Amino acid sequence: MRKIAVVACLLLLSMAGAVTAAEPAAPLRVFDAGELTLDRYTVVKRLWTGALRASFWIPSYDDAGTAISALTSEARSLGADGVVNLHCVNDSGGWGGGYTCYGLAIKLK
Repeated sequence: MRKIAVVACLLLLSMAGAVTAAEPAAPLRVFDAGELTLDRYTVVKRLWTGALRASFWIPSYDDAGTAISALTSEARSLGADGVVNLHCVNDSGGWGGGYTCYGLAIKLK
């Protein structure tokens, strides 16, 4: 009986296959201001500005790297190919405190 249980477990494990972790997506490209001409992209969305809610709340983070990563993740979720006009400010003395970034999510033509 024990042999049957062991064989059944091995059979189930072989059928399940190896579980592999999903590879993280490559970081979204952040273009410098003069790197692209205006005719080479279309704006998908202004990230974290241009909405009524931005008057009251914009996400802030402990460091600039985390803020940029969050902004590019938002751009990726919108289907963007990159980000231009990326600006980060440190509002350590303000209400929110921390780093806030904003920019344009773009789709290349």
